[in-house]
Amino acid sequence: MFNRSERMGDEIRRILAGLVQRRLRDPRINESVSITSVKLSRDLSVARVYYSVYGDDQARKGAADAFEKAGGFLRRELASQLRSRKVPRLLFIEDSSIRDGEAIDELIRRVRQQDEAAVSGRTEGKDETIQGGGEPTA
Repeated sequence: MFNRSERMGDEIRRILAGLVQRRLRDPRINESVSITSVKLSRDLSVARVYYSVYGDDQARKGAADAFEKAGGFLRRELASQLRSRKVPRLLFIEDSSIRDGEAIDELIRRVRQQDEAAVSGRTEGKDETIQGGGEPTA
């Protein structure tokens, strides 16, 4: 069962995602930026808004700057749509979990390739000793 802050956080995430998609005109925030989650403080006064950016360091820096600049606008728009008297202060934080996951996937892929290369190298060496009469050649 969700508590009040989780329900409100989910509602804020939904509203902000729509605002970012439809109302923000900043080219630094485009389809490569998405709101991943919102975590509210216990007293509902602060909302930590986590977002992910698909792109390089320049795209990530641009998105951070754009969110900082648009914070007031987003909070005013949120106030007009949120069913609450209290509108939390918005803190935008990059969610690097997707990027971290991609880096881990890349490392696993490299290790598998190295393992496959090592196994095929050992297999080729065994084939040569068996075909050569059972005696390894030096």
